[in-house]
Amino acid sequence: MKLLQKLLEIRKAVEYIQKTERGNQGAMYVDPAVLVKKIRDKMDEHNILLFPQLSQPVVEQISAPTKNNPNAMGFFFKAEMTYTWVDAESSDEIKIPWFVTAKHMTDPAMAGGAALTYFERYFLLKFFQIPTAKDDPEYFKNKTKEPEPAKQITIGQENVNWLVGFCQRNNLTEPKAKKEFQEHYKFDVFKTSVEDFEKIKQTIELDFSEVA
Repeated sequence: MKLLQKLLEIRKAVEYIQKTERGNQGAMYVDPAVLVKKIRDKMDEHNILLFPQLSQPVVEQISAPTKNNPNAMGFFFKAEMTYTWVDAESSDEIKIPWFVTAKHMTDPAMAGGAALTYFERYFLLKFFQIPTAKDDPEYFKNKTKEPEPAKQITIGQENVNWLVGFCQRNNLTEPKAKKEFQEHYKFDVFKTSVEDFEKIKQTIELDFSEVA
């Protein structure tokens, strides 16, 4: 496979990741370790490498006042970045431009580390377009699956109209009675053909005329 095909296979393999972590502000997010593990396992399977490269990094000291220290200073980090996907088998590569930024109250290195961790997570999520939510994976799957197409009536509308009228005239409107009636005459409005139902209808009419 070519590199793009391999990346597509990785995207197909990671259909959804549940948000399990809670940030300081209460927002839920995906566990970075879980995300990287899922992606890297598939990268290893397809012999794909990902190279992050920083360019033009900037560290600035900024005002970061707190309730107890209005004169406090913090550190702001930003850099241009390029993520390069490389196929270890063919050396084909794809470069994706990116950007990272973060701040920290006391340590410029931690500002840089936070930027790399945070934006790696979002690069992987957005590149592979991985859905994330708080829902349990099974619940999410059921919530997002395509609805089943409406069943098509195969006995024909004319026969349906006849059947409705027949059931009303013969007190066969209760669900249990209708079910037993269909089972007795071995037909299903969604499966029995018009031709077959015409024969069944003749038998029904004959049986009920004898009863009358």
